[in-house]
Amino acid sequence: MREKRVSKKENVFVASRFVLPEHREMYLRIKEEERRYVPPELDQEQLSALSELVWQAFQTESILTLTYYDGREPRRLSAHIIHIDQAARRLKLRAGSEIHWVPFARLLHVELAAVF
Repeated sequence: MREKRVSKKENVFVASRFVLPEHREMYLRIKEEERRYVPPELDQEQLSALSELVWQAFQTESILTLTYYDGREPRRLSAHIIHIDQAARRLKLRAGSEIHWVPFARLLHVELAAVF
C-alpha cells in the first residue's frame, strides 16, 4: 500500500520549522501592506461636488450620509453637520449623542439622506 504524502501547506509545523523569526515578521509585514486599503484620489470636480453637498446639508440641517477614510479602512456615517471648521478643513458631525470630527480631505463620498 502507498503512503499518502503530506504537503507542506497541510502540515504547518513542517512548513514553518526552518523559517527564521525575522523572515516570518517580514513576511507578515508584507502581507499586511498588501491588504492595506488605499483611498482613491479625488479630482477637483469630485471635491467641489462633495463640498456643495456638505454646504447644502449644513444650510438645510439635513442628515448627511458620508463615507470617509479613517486611516485604515472606509467608514460610513449618517449624521447632522453642526460645524464646518474652515481653518482646519474638517467637519463636526452629530450622530445621535456622538460627536465626530472628520477631516474634509478624508471624505470619499457624500449623499443627502432621503427625508420621509
